[in-house]
Amino acid sequence: MRPLNTMELLDLWQAGSRQPLIEKTLRLIGAACDSPSVSEMARLSIGERDLRLLQLREWIFGPQLHNIAYCPHCSELTEWDARLDDLRLQAARPEGSGPVFDCSIEGYQLQFRLPNSEDLYARLPDGGTSADPKQLLSGCILSLQQNERACLPEELPDTVFDSLARHIEKEDPQADIRIEVQCPACAHSWELVFDIIPYLWAEIDAWARRTLEEVYLLARHFSWSEQEILTMSPQRRQLYIHLLPS
Repeated sequence: MRPLNTMELLDLWQAGSRQPLIEKTLRLIGAACDSPSVSEMARLSIGERDLRLLQLREWIFGPQLHNIAYCPHCSELTEWDARLDDLRLQAARPEGSGPVFDCSIEGYQLQFRLPNSEDLYARLPDGGTSADPKQLLSGCILSLQQNERACLPEELPDTVFDSLARHIEKEDPQADIRIEVQCPACAHSWELVFDIIPYLWAEIDAWARRTLEEVYLLARHFSWSEQEILTMSPQRRQLYIHLLPS
């Protein structure tokens, strides 16, 4: 992976306005990996995908996260902070690897892979995250036997699916990031599920709009081209903006 320059990020942001959330996210990762193949990026496990997004986020906006949440106990607006290093729960796997795992659960022998964005997109093309867990897990089962008899995922009891979900969580922990938050008003503590995709795109959207406003101001007053302005560092653009008449 590599950092994206300003022009690349703006182009991805502009194109992403017409794309589903998962698709534009995969294109973002693909650009950083110099891979134009959305399907290749879609085969990354959810944890591997999100690990790359955390790295991109650090390159673009730095290592500190800040956000707000409403307390589920008293509805108070609560601010929280986190460092990206504290949210990295697994090491990156080699590029192109798609590990296969074996396990035995309640007399069933399973071979499975990790859920990926293809699985989510097939069920939720709008980028949501509320797919039926059993459907999602069934698609990740590569082979299934009981006493050397081939079985179908539909035959599995719920307890086997629950155990399989725990196996997957252990092998791909980055797919489920949780942040401990405490309300300053009532001292209630709860775990907040953190989804890097909408968080990062909200940041990119705000950044892109600010950047284009800077381009407009500098082009209007100095007659520079967009290319000339965007090749400047953000610090240099800000110095020029401070020189503009109020």
